[in-house]
Amino acid sequence: MRTPALTLLAILGAIAGGAEAADRDVTAHLQHCADCHGADGRSSALPANGRIAGQHREYLVYILKQYRTGGIRGVNSGIMSNAVRHLDDADIEAIAQHYSTLP
Repeated sequence: MRTPALTLLAILGAIAGGAEAADRDVTAHLQHCADCHGADGRSSALPANGRIAGQHREYLVYILKQYRTGGIRGVNSGIMSNAVRHLDDADIEAIAQHYSTLP
């Protein structure tokens, strides 16, 4: 069970990570994401690819890291693993921050 102090530290860490991510230029990475998920992240043209706009930042970070390490198996896992394998943690945080703020 987490103590209130540990919970506060986790929250502050998440906020700090989000702020740092907002300053990182990931324009080229976002274009790569847009190739399948659409520029707005809504996957309007290809609904099977999944909507990433408006997802929780923490979820996007988690799932991208899972794809990067090969921790997810399935229909699109090869495509996604290949798409994110070169991203570092800061890139993933910035991408997640971007898509989490979209409607």
